[in-house]
Amino acid sequence: MTRFTLVTALLLALAGCSGDEEAQGAEGAEEGAAAEEGAAAEESAEAAPAEFEWTESPTLESIPNTPVYAMGNGTRLEINSIVFQPRFDNWSMRISTAELEEPTDIITGDQAVHLTKLPQEMGVGTYEMGIDESGGGFFQIAQPDDPESTTSWNTSMAYVLEITEWTAGEYDPEARMFQEAGKASGRVVAVFRGSGDFENSYAVGTFEDAVVRYMGKPRWFEEEEEEGAEAAE
Repeated sequence: MTRFTLVTALLLALAGCSGDEEAQGAEGAEEGAAAEEGAAAEESAEAAPAEFEWTESPTLESIPNTPVYAMGNGTRLEINSIVFQPRFDNWSMRISTAELEEPTDIITGDQAVHLTKLPQEMGVGTYEMGIDESGGGFFQIAQPDDPESTTSWNTSMAYVLEITEWTAGEYDPEARMFQEAGKASGRVVAVFRGSGDFENSYAVGTFEDAVVRYMGKPRWFEEEEEEGAEAAE
């Protein structure tokens, strides 16, 4: 073997080792990142309280690692559906005792926590409202003197909503009026200050694949259409 051939062979061998080391380093970094994410999720789950303790200043850390449930005027309510849909100029969230056979079913006769002023630009992130703010939602709750009927209980409330996954397609004006748009996952806590015949109440927990839907043309879509028509004139 000539000196040139020997040097070339050594250089190729070194390059191969370097490539292997880089590949192993990249794989190690990916495994390390995955391990860190898993550890963070496990730590978060371990840190979550076993039960929610009512407070006027809820936080994400106060949310138990359990499916969403509600406590309405001292009665624990099983939550069977969570729906996001436009309401006037905002997105809203409905945490309901009603079961949905289809994603676009009309809901009636349920008890439900409503968050009514979520932004039009919904997506992954955290949304919150303090107890001293107003107009963030209401509790459609059983009447104390007639449990078979409900009333819209508007009282001081606070909430923290974390969206970890969000998909929502655009409203299709050529499709049927009621449209399934996507899914949402995350966790939420909403508290209501007791007043009159009602005790402190709340909804709290985690959720996966909640329905995101349009039950008619969103108001902001109509406004965009009008602005487009005016600009075309």
